[in-house]
Amino acid sequence: MNTTIFTFENVYKAYKKCLKNKKNTANALKFELNREKNLSQLLYDLQTERYKISRHICFIVTHPSPREIFAADFRDRIVHHLLCNEIQDIFEKDFSDNSYANRKHYGTHKAVKKTKWHMRRGGRDGRNLYFLKMDIKSFFRSIDKKILFDIVQKKIVHQDKPDWWKQEVLWLIKIIILNTPQNNYIFKGKMDTQSLIPKHKSLLFGDASKGLPIGNLTSQFFANIYLDTLDSFVENTLGYQRYARYVDDFVLFDESKEKLENDMRTISVFCLDTLDLQIATHKTVFRKGSVGIDFLGYYIKPTHTLVRRKVVKRFKKKFLKVLDTDGFVMSSDLPMINSYKGHFEHAHSYNLQKKFRLLDMFE
Repeated sequence: MNTTIFTFENVYKAYKKCLKNKKNTANALKFELNREKNLSQLLYDLQTERYKISRHICFIVTHPSPREIFAADFRDRIVHHLLCNEIQDIFEKDFSDNSYANRKHYGTHKAVKKTKWHMRRGGRDGRNLYFLKMDIKSFFRSIDKKILFDIVQKKIVHQDKPDWWKQEVLWLIKIIILNTPQNNYIFKGKMDTQSLIPKHKSLLFGDASKGLPIGNLTSQFFANIYLDTLDSFVENTLGYQRYARYVDDFVLFDESKEKLENDMRTISVFCLDTLDLQIATHKTVFRKGSVGIDFLGYYIKPTHTLVRRKVVKRFKKKFLKVLDTDGFVMSSDLPMINSYKGHFEHAHSYNLQKKFRLLDMFE
């Protein structure tokens, strides 16, 4: 019987899972050159608690909006998968059904589908329904590491697990949460892209006791744990079942304008007092359902759903770039085109798809 989570079987399982998504990256190929030695060394470092997080790679992505990415080394990604394999089910089973980001069998389109359903419940024209859409300011940069660790620790210590399991899991969680990638990184890409990131959204500036790197598997998972506290408050304390959240964007529905108006302030106070998060007030939208809601790349109304103009504009720009002189799309660009087509298919977009020949491109 194992008395440690750090077994060769667990490390190898995490390695295979990690390799599935990062097989052709430079870090993965480098790790593969001496796989057995690297896996053995990683296992030894974990078992002896000598494990330290390696240098990150920082770069800026510009689409659909500028974001600062701190990418973990392949070796550390294995550890992320190992940890998630141990604790994900423990937290996942208690997550709200209204939380849709970075979860198996959930995702963007299910969130949109549920939002459509809520909109239709207000009547065909949405006349009897109001909605409140809110967004958290600089969410990943603002996550308080101590608050996050306390939330996770409380859950772990109450598990029906042996003490050695709890100690090893919490040791690894603390290392990952308290890590400061901004103190050990190399930057790749054009240096001028760094200016696209406001200081309040960058890990390179401000309080080092706050912020998780965007892109890491554990960051996405920890983000759901952090905001599960908000989900519980909205659903159980305020009594909203018509609610949907995708990362830090969330929307509530009710027939009572006064209730939503009062709870808008209540939610803001709760986020600040409990999670040390601020609502991005300039992004808050409080309207009648008949007006429609801009959510996750769609404009959703009680009677129909449209693709956001920004998404169409972005697609048009990419589409025109990949056309050859004869007006055809190269096969290497078809996955990108197909991704947009899949997005369009969740809206009333027949004319849009017809305009860009998407109806017959994949026959």
